[in-house]
Amino acid sequence: MAGPAPLPACERHGVRVLARVVDYGGLFHDDVPDEGSLGETDHRRYRAAGWVDAGRARLEELRPIADRHGLTLLQLSAVWTLAQPAVASVAPTLIQEAGAGAKSIEAKRAELAAVRSEPVLDGDELAAIAAIGDNTGCMKLKGASPVHEGAERPDAWAVDDELREIGRRFGIEADRDLAYTVLR
Repeated sequence: MAGPAPLPACERHGVRVLARVVDYGGLFHDDVPDEGSLGETDHRRYRAAGWVDAGRARLEELRPIADRHGLTLLQLSAVWTLAQPAVASVAPTLIQEAGAGAKSIEAKRAELAAVRSEPVLDGDELAAIAAIGDNTGCMKLKGASPVHEGAERPDAWAVDDELREIGRRFGIEADRDLAYTVLR
Protein backbone atom coordinates (compact mmCIF):
# COMPACT_ATOMS: atom_id res chain seq x y z
CA MET A 1 0.00 0.00 0.00
CA ALA A 2 1.42 3.37 -0.93
CA GLY A 3 0.37 6.61 0.61
CA PRO A 4 -2.67 7.44 2.72
CA ALA A 5 -5.45 6.92 0.14
CA PRO A 6 -6.35 3.32 1.15
CA LEU A 7 -6.32 4.03 4.91
CA PRO A 8 -9.91 5.36 5.18
CA ALA A 9 -11.17 2.28 3.30
CA CYS A 10 -9.17 0.03 5.63
CA GLU A 11 -10.65 1.80 8.64
CA ARG A 12 -14.23 1.52 7.30
CA HIS A 13 -13.80 -2.21 6.72
CA GLY A 14 -11.95 -3.03 9.94
CA VAL A 15 -8.67 -3.83 8.19
CA ARG A 16 -5.67 -3.29 10.45
CA VAL A 17 -2.54 -2.16 8.60
CA LEU A 18 1.12 -2.99 9.14
CA ALA A 19 2.97 0.09 7.89
CA ARG A 20 6.35 -0.70 6.35
CA VAL A 21 9.37 1.50 5.68
CA VAL A 22 8.28 4.32 8.00
CA ASP A 23 12.00 5.13 8.12
CA TYR A 24 11.72 6.43 4.50
CA GLY A 25 14.79 4.77 3.04
CA GLY A 26 16.62 5.10 6.35
CA LEU A 27 16.36 8.90 6.59
CA PHE A 28 14.47 8.80 9.89
CA HIS A 29 17.30 6.78 11.43
CA ASP A 30 19.20 10.08 11.08
CA ASP A 31 22.39 8.40 9.85
CA VAL A 32 22.01 7.98 6.08
CA PRO A 33 25.27 8.82 4.33
CA ASP A 34 25.47 11.17 1.38
CA GLU A 35 24.16 9.65 -1.83
CA GLY A 36 27.66 9.22 -3.25
CA SER A 37 28.62 7.08 -0.25
CA LEU A 38 25.84 4.53 -0.70
CA GLY A 39 27.15 1.09 -1.59
CA GLU A 40 27.13 -0.05 -5.20
CA THR A 41 24.38 -2.60 -4.55
CA ASP A 42 22.27 -0.26 -2.40
CA HIS A 43 18.82 0.05 -4.02
CA ARG A 44 18.57 3.65 -2.79
CA ARG A 45 21.18 4.68 -5.40
CA TYR A 46 18.40 4.52 -8.00
CA ARG A 47 16.36 7.31 -6.47
CA ALA A 48 16.28 10.78 -7.94
CA ALA A 49 19.43 12.81 -7.35
CA GLY A 50 19.16 15.04 -4.30
CA TRP A 51 16.74 12.84 -2.34
CA VAL A 52 19.01 12.64 0.72
CA ASP A 53 19.52 16.41 0.98
CA ALA A 54 15.82 17.08 0.35
CA GLY A 55 14.91 14.52 3.01
CA ARG A 56 17.36 15.99 5.50
CA ALA A 57 15.81 19.44 5.00
CA ARG A 58 12.41 18.00 5.89
CA LEU A 59 13.88 16.23 8.91
CA GLU A 60 15.08 19.59 10.19
CA GLU A 61 11.50 20.87 9.97
CA LEU A 62 10.33 17.83 11.97
CA ARG A 63 13.10 17.89 14.58
CA PRO A 64 11.45 20.56 16.83
CA ILE A 65 8.31 18.42 17.11
CA ALA A 66 10.38 15.35 17.98
CA ASP A 67 12.45 17.31 20.50
CA ARG A 68 9.31 18.72 22.15
CA HIS A 69 8.21 15.16 22.94
CA GLY A 70 11.64 13.70 23.71
CA LEU A 71 11.51 11.50 20.62
CA THR A 72 14.08 10.53 18.04
CA LEU A 73 13.10 11.14 14.43
CA LEU A 74 12.45 7.42 13.96
CA GLN A 75 10.18 7.40 17.00
CA LEU A 76 8.37 10.48 15.66
CA SER A 77 7.75 8.71 12.37
CA ALA A 78 6.45 5.66 14.22
CA VAL A 79 4.09 7.57 16.53
CA TRP A 80 2.76 9.69 13.63
CA THR A 81 2.11 6.57 11.56
CA LEU A 82 0.50 4.76 14.51
CA ALA A 83 -1.82 7.76 15.00
CA GLN A 84 -3.48 6.91 11.67
CA PRO A 85 -6.68 5.06 12.69
CA ALA A 86 -6.21 1.95 10.50
CA VAL A 87 -2.54 1.44 11.38
CA ALA A 88 -1.95 -1.27 13.97
CA SER A 89 1.82 -1.65 13.75
CA VAL A 90 4.92 -0.23 12.11
CA ALA A 91 7.91 -2.12 10.77
CA PRO A 92 10.75 0.16 9.70
CA THR A 93 13.69 -1.32 7.88
CA LEU A 94 16.70 -1.65 10.15
CA ILE A 95 19.63 -0.65 7.98
CA GLN A 96 23.23 -0.81 9.15
CA GLU A 97 24.71 2.19 7.38
CA ALA A 98 28.41 2.50 6.62
CA GLY A 99 30.59 5.09 8.27
CA ALA A 100 31.68 6.30 11.67
CA GLY A 101 28.42 8.12 12.50
CA ALA A 102 26.17 5.15 11.77
CA LYS A 103 23.91 3.81 14.50
CA SER A 104 24.05 0.12 15.26
CA ILE A 105 21.09 -2.11 14.46
CA GLU A 106 20.80 -2.73 18.21
CA ALA A 107 20.48 1.02 18.89
CA LYS A 108 17.82 1.35 16.19
CA ARG A 109 15.91 -1.61 17.63
CA ALA A 110 16.08 -0.02 21.11
CA GLU A 111 14.63 3.22 19.67
CA LEU A 112 11.68 1.27 18.31
CA ALA A 113 11.18 -0.65 21.55
CA ALA A 114 10.89 2.68 23.38
CA VAL A 115 8.01 3.96 21.20
CA ARG A 116 5.07 4.79 23.45
CA SER A 117 1.80 2.99 22.87
CA GLU A 118 -0.42 5.90 23.94
CA PRO A 119 -1.10 8.87 21.63
CA VAL A 120 1.70 11.42 21.73
CA LEU A 121 0.93 14.03 19.07
CA ASP A 122 -1.97 16.47 19.03
CA GLY A 123 -4.09 17.21 15.96
CA ASP A 124 -2.09 20.28 14.95
CA GLU A 125 1.17 18.32 15.13
CA LEU A 126 -0.30 15.43 13.12
CA ALA A 127 -1.39 17.90 10.43
CA ALA A 128 1.96 19.72 10.44
CA ILE A 129 3.85 16.46 10.01
CA ALA A 130 1.53 15.41 7.17
CA ALA A 131 2.15 18.74 5.43
CA ILE A 132 5.93 18.54 5.85
CA GLY A 133 5.97 14.96 4.61
CA ASP A 134 3.64 15.47 1.66
CA ASN A 135 5.48 13.83 -1.24
CA THR A 136 2.71 14.20 -3.79
CA GLY A 137 4.14 13.84 -7.27
CA CYS A 138 7.77 13.07 -6.32
CA MET A 139 8.03 9.68 -8.04
CA LYS A 140 5.87 7.10 -9.73
CA LEU A 141 4.27 4.51 -7.52
CA LYS A 142 5.36 0.93 -7.77
CA GLY A 143 2.66 -1.59 -8.50
CA ALA A 144 -0.72 -0.65 -9.94
CA SER A 145 -0.72 3.01 -10.85
CA PRO A 146 -3.23 5.14 -12.78
CA VAL A 147 -0.30 6.96 -14.42
CA HIS A 148 1.66 3.90 -15.56
CA GLU A 149 2.45 3.95 -19.26
CA GLY A 150 4.09 1.31 -21.40
CA ALA A 151 4.67 -2.37 -20.92
CA GLU A 152 3.92 -4.11 -17.65
CA ARG A 153 7.01 -4.59 -15.45
CA PRO A 154 7.52 -6.64 -12.29
CA ASP A 155 7.19 -3.48 -10.15
CA ALA A 156 4.78 -1.39 -12.25
CA TRP A 157 1.58 -1.94 -14.19
CA ALA A 158 -1.53 -0.01 -15.11
CA VAL A 159 -4.72 -0.01 -13.08
CA ASP A 160 -7.12 -2.17 -15.08
CA ASP A 161 -10.91 -2.50 -14.86
CA GLU A 162 -10.68 -5.37 -12.36
CA LEU A 163 -8.51 -3.31 -9.99
CA ARG A 164 -10.80 -0.29 -10.41
CA GLU A 165 -13.79 -2.45 -9.43
CA ILE A 166 -11.98 -3.81 -6.36
CA GLY A 167 -11.09 -0.24 -5.40
CA ARG A 168 -14.70 0.90 -5.79
CA ARG A 169 -15.85 -1.87 -3.43
CA PHE A 170 -13.63 -0.29 -0.77
CA GLY A 171 -14.42 3.32 -1.64
CA ILE A 172 -11.16 3.99 -3.51
CA GLU A 173 -11.32 5.64 -6.92
CA ALA A 174 -8.02 4.77 -8.59
CA ASP A 175 -7.88 7.76 -10.88
CA ARG A 176 -8.80 10.20 -8.10
CA ASP A 177 -7.47 8.76 -4.83
CA LEU A 178 -4.34 7.05 -6.11
CA ALA A 179 -3.34 9.75 -8.56
CA TYR A 180 -2.40 12.09 -5.72
CA THR A 181 -0.26 9.41 -4.11
CA VAL A 182 2.02 9.43 -7.14
CA LEU A 183 4.86 10.94 -5.23
CA ARG A 184 6.71 14.10 -6.19
